[in-house]
Amino acid sequence: MTHHPTAIAQADTRLYYTALEAAVRAEGVLRGCVRLTGRDRAALLQRLTTNDIEGLTPGTGARTVLLNNAARILDLLTVYALPEQLLVTTSVGQGTTLTRFLRGKIFFNDQVEVEDLSEQIAHHVLYGPRAAALIAELTGLNARDWPLHHIQAATLNGATVWLARTLPLGGDGFLILAEQAAQAQVSAMLAELPALDASTLEVLRVEQGYPAPRRELSTEYIPLESGLYDAISFTKGCYVGQEIIARMESRRRLAKRLMGLRLEHALAPGGHLQYEGREAGDLTSVALSPRFGPIALAYVRTFAAVPGTRIDLPDGSSATVVALPFGT
Repeated sequence: MTHHPTAIAQADTRLYYTALEAAVRAEGVLRGCVRLTGRDRAALLQRLTTNDIEGLTPGTGARTVLLNNAARILDLLTVYALPEQLLVTTSVGQGTTLTRFLRGKIFFNDQVEVEDLSEQIAHHVLYGPRAAALIAELTGLNARDWPLHHIQAATLNGATVWLARTLPLGGDGFLILAEQAAQAQVSAMLAELPALDASTLEVLRVEQGYPAPRRELSTEYIPLESGLYDAISFTKGCYVGQEIIARMESRRRLAKRLMGLRLEHALAPGGHLQYEGREAGDLTSVALSPRFGPIALAYVRTFAAVPGTRIDLPDGSSATVVALPFGT
């Protein structure tokens, strides 16, 4: 997300309900894209990130977290396995950083090449309950039953693209990865679809409880606190930060958890929460939802991270802790 960290996200009501009831597109999401080739491409990510990358077969994908030695979040990645290569999408603007980082971790005997494709690959995302039907119309593919992060080649308006199922907003989600040479053809094909603005996209993200860079994803937090259990393998071998993750998981003792808050009124994110006079966490994202009113994401200390708990906010107002996503 490209929002300033102090902003309160507000939705364009028409676009918001179109995302919930039909289909919309999101473009200009400047995620990094990195390609790994060579025999040891999966082994490199296996020892540096949280998920079982060596278990991926062509056509499958997974989220995985890059950690520092203290098991704190450096970036949340999505890895797609293709024949002879891995494609890795990063947070916004992090493709060059990841490329440099991975190249610095290659052992002498490793057979792996790391290439930054961020300037060469455009991202388009289709969201909403009609997204799968739209994919069928555009490509002839029945993607309705694809598992999350499934990826395969598709033809769109004469251009070859990669099409992947991605985390849903409004009911479904599909990612189209297109080389710059195909960009005009893809954009023309999607032009009639309403385009989400950044603020409406942010409101939908907060409703789903998805953590975002510089908000909920940072070196202040570990992925278990962020709820990123799908991005962690608890059975694979050693990786950077593994001992801390394994210890916290086995003891089931997290200092804090990412939760939702129902607010009395919107206030700028940032600042600490209080519960019965004790410091109780951090307010990280705030949105004005057309369905739920003023809502927020917050890391709440475990003693207060119980749905229904009333918690005090930095401006003196209070909020109710709720489970994520909102509306469940």
